[in-house]
Amino acid sequence: VLLVGCGTTQQPEPPTAKAPDISIHQAAKKGNIEAVKQHLAAGTDVNAIDLNGMTPIDLADGEIADLLRKHGGKTAEELKTEGK
Repeated sequence: VLLVGCGTTQQPEPPTAKAPDISIHQAAKKGNIEAVKQHLAAGTDVNAIDLNGMTPIDLADGEIADLLRKHGGKTAEELKTEGK
């Protein structure tokens, strides 16, 4: 006897956000708002310091800077002032 469909069913894992191949710093610098949004959805640290001592907001302008700020983004100088 073959019982098809009997037993427990497994629900698929919900998709998790994946950061793009470009770094959040480069995305901010190049004005790539979609890549920045992907990083934010994936939980990338908005205050990560790059090799030049900069955060993404240090490299961003306009709408991207505003978006990063709304997600807690700070400049390297602000972090330094806070002792971080």
